[in-house]
Amino acid sequence: MRFSRLFPLILSSALVYPIFAQEADASIAKAKELVSAGKCAEVPNLLEPIVKKQFKKQTGQAAAVMLAECQMRSGKKEEAKALAEKFVEYHVDSPYRERMEVLSAIGQIEKGYVYEGVEQLLNVLAYTKNSAARARARDVAIQTLAASLMPAEELQALLDKYPVDKDVNGWLELQLGRESQNDRRYKAARYWYNKVLKREGISERLQETAEKGISSLEGQGAGRPTILVLAPLSGEFSEFGIAAIHGALLAFEQANISDNANIRIADTRADAFTALKHVQKAINQDSVVAIVGPIMSAPSATIASWLGSNFTKIPMITPTATDDGIAQMGPNIFQMNLTMSHLAKSIANYAIDCFNVREFAVMSPLGDYGNAMVQSFTQAVEKRGAKVVAYQTYTEGRPDYKSEFDLLRANRFKQLNRKKNIARGADDINAVNAKERKDFMKDSSARFPAIFMPATNPSDAGLMLGQLAFNKLSANMVLGTSGWYGRELLANAKHHANGSFFSVPAADLATDSEPYKKFSKAFEEKWGEKPTEDNVAVLTYDATNVVISTMKSANGDLAKAIRQKGSFKGALGDIQFKNGANVSSKIVGIDKNRFVFEDGCPVAESDTTAAKK
Repeated sequence: MRFSRLFPLILSSALVYPIFAQEADASIAKAKELVSAGKCAEVPNLLEPIVKKQFKKQTGQAAAVMLAECQMRSGKKEEAKALAEKFVEYHVDSPYRERMEVLSAIGQIEKGYVYEGVEQLLNVLAYTKNSAARARARDVAIQTLAASLMPAEELQALLDKYPVDKDVNGWLELQLGRESQNDRRYKAARYWYNKVLKREGISERLQETAEKGISSLEGQGAGRPTILVLAPLSGEFSEFGIAAIHGALLAFEQANISDNANIRIADTRADAFTALKHVQKAINQDSVVAIVGPIMSAPSATIASWLGSNFTKIPMITPTATDDGIAQMGPNIFQMNLTMSHLAKSIANYAIDCFNVREFAVMSPLGDYGNAMVQSFTQAVEKRGAKVVAYQTYTEGRPDYKSEFDLLRANRFKQLNRKKNIARGADDINAVNAKERKDFMKDSSARFPAIFMPATNPSDAGLMLGQLAFNKLSANMVLGTSGWYGRELLANAKHHANGSFFSVPAADLATDSEPYKKFSKAFEEKWGEKPTEDNVAVLTYDATNVVISTMKSANGDLAKAIRQKGSFKGALGDIQFKNGANVSSKIVGIDKNRFVFEDGCPVAESDTTAAKK
């Protein structure tokens, strides 16, 4: 699009702007005459010396504005843009500043930087008190918007950022309607056209165009269904958000359904209120059939609570949130990532089912993670009729845990002493023989049937396992969760880890599988880098594929269809939803200083021999 037709409007107003100089230079007066006569090409020779010598003065400012306008009209756009940018940078409070900003914006639009140019025009509209400058910026902005040069994402960004003028905002909304209609998102198109028509005092042209848009949608339904993807694309968690979006877009592209479905992306900024606002807006505007995300627990809980109460046919699958209870907020809420609660319960059930452990000691790291793990583990143990008989906290990252192990040993002596007193019929079952206690704490090894240590990292877990025997503490087995999984555990614990077990999401064991390798290769080809080890990209990829694969068979209620199907195959292995939560976990044992992936209860050596016979 050419913008030459805009310049008569600009130049005709040049005489309206006050020059402010008490004594106008003869050359400036002559230049004004040439401009009025339409002879802009002759103006630079008159004004360039004045601009060069008197740029700081008001006379030079007036000359610079006229010169830049004539350069623009004469085809010297680069010179005009450079002069305008220099002027705006130097003259902060010049009465000609708005005119130069408009010229600079036109230069950007002419060069193809349409978004930047329109944004600058809207910025002028936001701050200027000069009615003539406001009118010029407004007219140029509207003509640019009417030319349909920007995609929906840029139009939406400008509308959110600059609510400055009813007609300009109306044109932004109208163009959003057109873009939605071109994309066959008819519900969104109607929404935007109606937004325009609800504005009071808009121009006749704008109203007529919006009415034509509404009429053109007669007989059309809601249009293509939309998958809304929520992730933080700005702020401190943007790295994870970008990985999530890349995973979702890859799944959408591979499914090859762009002719039949649309994907919409919203930046949550990892904020619950922002996420909810985007969801409400998208559902009002688009035919949203599913939500993938958010990836953080707090926004996920907020969206789940609102969506689970208001739109139960629209499923929400959070790929990475691990807080307990999110999936219980509605029949349409799903969690891909295993919760901490499930990991704690699965290792407790494994110890009870496979080894009939009835008493457990717990050594837990201080903090929210440790508290959540202990609470879930204790609930699982007590639900099965077993018991946590000793509990000790510790601070992670320390090189020595002797003090904490001594406290756990003292606790064990107290339990064993009570049992001994009960066995011999003592009246006071808490009576303690001081010498026996001293001897026990000095020489005896305290042994528990099982110790649960939910360390958050393999290095700490290995260090603690290695210190157990040294500190005269032992167990038939030591139990952990996914924080254990890493080579650092084996390196720090050495043979002391043998016979231990821990629970992990099944996804953690799938990164060497063929499906994951296929995903990783496709991801790198698409985005130029390998997916990160945090699995955000692949979990979002799998979540998006759950939605897409179910869309093909669902009959109006996608959330119900996901629940009924329940099981899915992903790049990270099997996905098994139970009450909305993925329960696909695995138990890892340690034998001969290596990880052993258990598919059930281990078979004792004598049982194996009997089986062979």
